Amino acid sequence: MTTSKTGSQSDPRVVEAINHAVDLNRKGQTELAVQHLSALLTEFPTVASIHGYLALFLHGCGRFDEAIERGRQAVLLAPKSEKASLMLFHALWSAGQRIEALDEMKRFLANRPSEEYSNFLKDWEWVWSEGDAENIESAIEAVKRAIRSVLI
Repeated sequence: MTTSKTGSQSDPRVVEAINHAVDLNRKGQTELAVQHLSALLTEFPTVASIHGYLALFLHGCGRFDEAIERGRQAVLLAPKSEKASLMLFHALWSAGQRIEALDEMKRFLANRPSEEYSNFLKDWEWVWSEGDAENIESAIEAVKRAIRSVLI
């Protein structure tokens, strides 16, 4: 078990603290969950899951800029984590940074498939085959063009 400031996600204290924060959030005490995880970051600054859950809870509080910052850190620490990517994506999307959100989607899908991202694209009614990178990229670029046309 790692107990240093660069501890791991499997450290029992990290698991327990995240579970406690999730429970606080479930009880409607999201700000308290944010405080709890923020304090945990001082001891475990390199644990991606703490940054990711903090991003999720900050997003839930409408604190999108902070959620984006934590989401970016989670993705930096765990670039192949679908949860980290999705938390960053949703924070960016909610903050109105749609192109950046789609860039994050594209970055993640370049590494591996995602059912949630697939469903998101299907919601936009773009037809593509799952796993077909060319169609995925085309769908994302089409969504970006549609967003840009609305913004102009």
